[in-house]
Order: sequence, then C-alpha cells, then structure tokens
Amino acid sequence: TWSPAFVSNTTSGTYTFTPGAGQCATTTTLSVTVTPNVTPTFNAIPAFCAGSAAPTLPGTSTNGITGTWSPATISNTSSATYTFTPGAGQCATTTTLDVTVTPNVTPTFNAIPAFCAGSAAPALPGTSTNGITGTWSPALVSNTTSGTYTFTPAVGLCATTTTLSVTVTPNVTPN
Repeated sequence: TWSPAFVSNTTSGTYTFTPGAGQCATTTTLSVTVTPNVTPTFNAIPAFCAGSAAPTLPGTSTNGITGTWSPATISNTSSATYTFTPGAGQCATTTTLDVTVTPNVTPTFNAIPAFCAGSAAPALPGTSTNGITGTWSPALVSNTTSGTYTFTPAVGLCATTTTLSVTVTPNVTPN
C-alpha cells in the first residue's frame, strides 16, 4: 500500500510503499516533484484610437511562455479581452489581456453667423467646444466669399476631421 494513497497534483511530496504482510520486501519511498504552473505575463497594450492600425498580440509572454490568442487578432474598432492559451507541454495557465480602443470624437463648433462682405472676418477657434485642438484649412476666413473650412485634430487625439461653413453676404448697392 502507498501512504499517502494518492499523488497530489498541486504539491511535491514523498510517498511510502509498504509491502503486504508475508512478503520478503522492505518499505521504499518515491519522491514526486510537481512543477508549479507559471502565469504568462504580457506588457500592457496602450489604448489606441478606433480605426488606427491595431497592434499585434505577442506569441511569447515576457516570461518565455509560447501559445496562442483567442481572438487571434486585435480589433481596431472596439475594446475587448483577449485570452492567451499556453502551448502543450508547458506548465503554464491561461491568462487574459484587456485592450482598450478609444472611440473617435467629432469636434463640434458654434456656427459663425453670416457677415457682410468686406467687414472684419471672424477667427476660427483652435479648440472645439468639446475640447479638441487642431488646425484649419484654409487657416483664415475670407471676408469676400462664402466657404467651407476643414478642421483637422492635432496628432494623437482620437478625433475625426470636420467642416464648418461660413456665409459671407454680398453687399447690396441700393438703387
């Protein structure tokens, strides 16, 4: 008989075999080593803007465990949790990695009221009403013709381009 009777699958130990009565045999021991599971570790993936190039998931953890991901590729449209499954034969556990995709914001601006041709043209704001900074093209409002101006958010902001129409009212000559 063995003492203890069952081998633990969580801790190493020594097991003693005792022969049955009347046999010409002595007791002996057996050492069993249980290698603890390693949890694969990964560097965090920084949040990125929706629609931009999605980073790739590494095939090897920072502590040397190889495996596969589910889903296999990162979405560039929505945040998700990705599960890493270690390859066969490695004493490692599954783990997860959260990836955040930041939705794009559309900058908003107050309308510029129509103004008379030749009067002082208003300035285009450098920051939207919802806090997005950027640049305009063209950069200055014409005081002679109506037009559409395109706002491009500053690099690194999760925002889309937008337009603003400005109306210049022609002067009327009285008859």
